[in-house]
Amino acid sequence: MALNNRLIGIRTKEDFQKIIDVDLRRYIPYEENNLLLYVREKQAYRMFSYDVLPERLNDPLFRAMANHDYPDMNLRRKSHLPELTNVADLVRDGIPWAKVVYQMGVRQMLHLKLLDGNEVVGQLVLMSHHEGHFTSAHISLLQQITFQLAKGMANILAAMEIRRRDEENQLLLEISSAMNSVREKRELLPAVKQLLQTVLSFSDICISCYDFSKGTYKVFARDNTKTQQHPDWKSVEAAEFPIQDGMHNIALATNEPVLFNHEALGRMHQPHIEFILRSGIREVACVRLKNKNEIIGSLVLLAEHDGAFLPRHLSLLARLSHHFATAVSNIIANERIEAQLVEINRYKEQLEDEKHYLQEEAKAGYSQNRMIGTGPEMQKVFNMLSQVSVTNSTVLLMGETGTGKELIARTIHDASRRGNKLMVKVNCAALPPSLVESELFGHERGSFTGATEKRVGKFELANHGTLFLDEVGEMPLEMQVKLLRAIQEREFERVGGRETIKVDVRLIAATNRDLQKEVQEGRFRSDLFYRLNVFPIVLPPLREHQEDIPALARFFLNKYAKNVGRRINRITSEAMDELMAYTWPGNVRELEHVIERSIIMATGNVLSEMHLPGRKNVSQDKNSGSLAVKTFEENERSHIIEILNKCNGKIFGPGGAAEILDLKVGTLNSKIKKLGISKLDLNY
Repeated sequence: MALNNRLIGIRTKEDFQKIIDVDLRRYIPYEENNLLLYVREKQAYRMFSYDVLPERLNDPLFRAMANHDYPDMNLRRKSHLPELTNVADLVRDGIPWAKVVYQMGVRQMLHLKLLDGNEVVGQLVLMSHHEGHFTSAHISLLQQITFQLAKGMANILAAMEIRRRDEENQLLLEISSAMNSVREKRELLPAVKQLLQTVLSFSDICISCYDFSKGTYKVFARDNTKTQQHPDWKSVEAAEFPIQDGMHNIALATNEPVLFNHEALGRMHQPHIEFILRSGIREVACVRLKNKNEIIGSLVLLAEHDGAFLPRHLSLLARLSHHFATAVSNIIANERIEAQLVEINRYKEQLEDEKHYLQEEAKAGYSQNRMIGTGPEMQKVFNMLSQVSVTNSTVLLMGETGTGKELIARTIHDASRRGNKLMVKVNCAALPPSLVESELFGHERGSFTGATEKRVGKFELANHGTLFLDEVGEMPLEMQVKLLRAIQEREFERVGGRETIKVDVRLIAATNRDLQKEVQEGRFRSDLFYRLNVFPIVLPPLREHQEDIPALARFFLNKYAKNVGRRINRITSEAMDELMAYTWPGNVRELEHVIERSIIMATGNVLSEMHLPGRKNVSQDKNSGSLAVKTFEENERSHIIEILNKCNGKIFGPGGAAEILDLKVGTLNSKIKKLGISKLDLNY
């Protein structure tokens, strides 16, 4: 009764062991005891607590036994009653552990199986160093307290389960709190791995994200201290793997975590799985991540030893999967928002540049009725413009750089019925060949590396308006066939997309190359040339309509004298002769730049000196005889103009002036405005 009363209130195995050592030993003397826990999922017994001789504690044989499972222990326990066993008999029967126990000096063992109802919870083993030590009285007494001992064991296990649940809930709360503070995927797993390792035995953790359209997955986030030490790690670090790899497809088909041992992993015969095995991984636990109705990927834990994940661990992973799914979804959403903000900022910068460009056009008076040209060559151009403006024909503008092809294109657009829509420009020479397709037709998210969001291409943007393809002669051959189809069929697909998009676009193309020669030499498709050459307009170079130079020069004189606040209203005949004698390789754009620069450098109210390229406009310092040098701002202005010319006027993006000068786009635009650089200063 005293023993029963003591057993009712126990909640820890330490208290249980104390009762056995003190109270039970009064009535059943023994030298040592073991309390074994029954592990149902393995159908084996495991050491739960013990009271042994002090010398056992440092004995390697005993330590090995204390950390071992014994699936054969139950084979001799046919009855639920106490049973007496001679160790020598077990040795003769070939029981593996019996010989070790006999070497330790144990001669007799009294076993009692502990049952809570019909469920086995454990076993009590009393050990004696003497043969014939335990009597029938000992066995009878042990039989009378079987229920109390079993109930005490069950109470301990229940209390342990409650504590485990509380600790698990606390862990989930801490992990959820840690995840809430994470905004970038590289911070996700380091924030929670240490917390997880307090209850789970694993070395590596990763999150896989699925791409169902491609049937593949790749690692979204990882913290893999074990596998990254392998020399082959770099070859698999950023690779994509098939979902049907024997592991992820199984995890994908169920809500429950799935466990893969070493043998199961070896049967998958997948290079990345074999890499995991070569790295020393023995066991993998995998659970899919599902947020609302969307399956995102899987959480994967890798362990270096067998038996690392028990059923209770898999149950914890099932609960954890919901927290990970939410965190991953939030991170992906944040990445999309950030990508959209980058795209918005890019378009804002583009709009600022377009606004600056349109303001420059407005200052220049860019409209058909203010285009200057009285000579026969320009009159031919004006007559052709009046014919083509009222049609939807494809126009091909041909002429040297600086002859005003973009101005002519905008004039055609403004005069047509599409004038109230957008004219979208694509400079084929300013784009890397790999980006031309995406720039023209757009792309879907994930269609290539870096395509984090869907992008609308210029063809789609120009729908019901005009698409101006500048420098079309620079287009790569592989893109020319796709352009031809888009022009002829008025339809295309985005890069990586399946949907056919139909458009109504008026096309104007421009080039400074001889496209017929390009066709003959195999650099331009003949069918595309004939499709573009529906209405060709050849823009004459300035040297072929020199009669227009005086009128153009006076127009630019009035414009820039007013802009800089100078009262210069006349060009001397000598200066005009200089303009008429020059060959103008940069055409009208170069003339405008020369007039602007000459106005800035002028000292009086009459423009008497033209600062033409190649002419030495330097003055001697009367005192020192040294040449005058440019100021810092003059040098900076010249350098920026030089880079802009090399970039064909492109400011932002890959290969743009901002990238080459290592400046922010906004900073470069501010400098351009401050230094008074206009499009007419450029000769690209």
